Amino acid sequence: MKQIQFHRTGNPAEVVECVDVGAPAISMPDEILVAVEVFPINPADLLTMQGYYPRSDPGEPTLGVEALAVVEAVGSAVTEVAPGDRVILLTGDNWRERKVVKAHEVVRVSATIDPLRLASLKVNPATAMLLLTHFVDLRPGEWFLQNGANSAIGRAVIQIARSRGIRTVNVVRRKEVAAELERVGADIVLLDGDDLPARVAEATNGTAIRLAVDGVAGSATNRLASCLAPNGTLVVYGAMSGEAAAVNPGLMVFQDIAMRGFWLTRYLASALRSDVLRLYADLETMMERGQLVGVVDSVFAAEDIKAAVKQAGEAEGGGKVFVRFHLERSSA
Repeated sequence: MKQIQFHRTGNPAEVVECVDVGAPAISMPDEILVAVEVFPINPADLLTMQGYYPRSDPGEPTLGVEALAVVEAVGSAVTEVAPGDRVILLTGDNWRERKVVKAHEVVRVSATIDPLRLASLKVNPATAMLLLTHFVDLRPGEWFLQNGANSAIGRAVIQIARSRGIRTVNVVRRKEVAAELERVGADIVLLDGDDLPARVAEATNGTAIRLAVDGVAGSATNRLASCLAPNGTLVVYGAMSGEAAAVNPGLMVFQDIAMRGFWLTRYLASALRSDVLRLYADLETMMERGQLVGVVDSVFAAEDIKAAVKQAGEAEGGGKVFVRFHLERSSA
């Protein structure tokens, strides 16, 4: 079977490879065997190959945050899923043609929704939903502030916020993306810059903002913190700049700004199973209703993984690059 792996950090297109390995088999009654249909390339995957993020298992050469799969076989104790069910994998290291996982490490999903949409359900929509709801109880009509708004997570935040009646201020680095973000529901789109706090205050008529989320880090973190009302909360969930998040300590001392971090993997590991299932059921319902729509950049065959990760690093517009294990290379 095919498996995607890397053995050293560096330029993703240079260190990643598709290799042939032996197929796994069920050995425990609570296990299931799945065949991976398709997976998206997540920014976290690129950062792992570059050495910025740690491997989920230091001894495992495989990687991959997300994957959509079909159940092929189940152990004698498994009742939640059956052969033929489509599932998303809650595990890491998912870029392999077949994988054995525990039954509680998957979530059954629709058999009718587009597989490319379902394949990216695990990370971006779930992160967006939890950023909006897990830290501050925002009421309809309140403002929410984010940077990296043109990312896949940023676009999901905009759509979920709109469905909940929450207004969004969206910070970007390129003015040409503003119109597209407004089409998916953004209320305000602003270019990042040193005068961001003043422009945010003007755009919102000075309304207090209680929650901001940062996916960029570096000096951008401080600009978001400076936009918050006293006692506001700033959540850091990414570092697209590749820099450490920096905040003026005066904001934390005199404005009592709380700074939090969010990592979906930790949430999924500690949350109640019922909460996890409800989270993904809610997101899947939004997909079915057309309230949550992603952008596909391109689809590659697994054998073309080097070209796929290169494209994922260069793709703009919030579009996702997907990889299939069974795709004619001429149609990639």
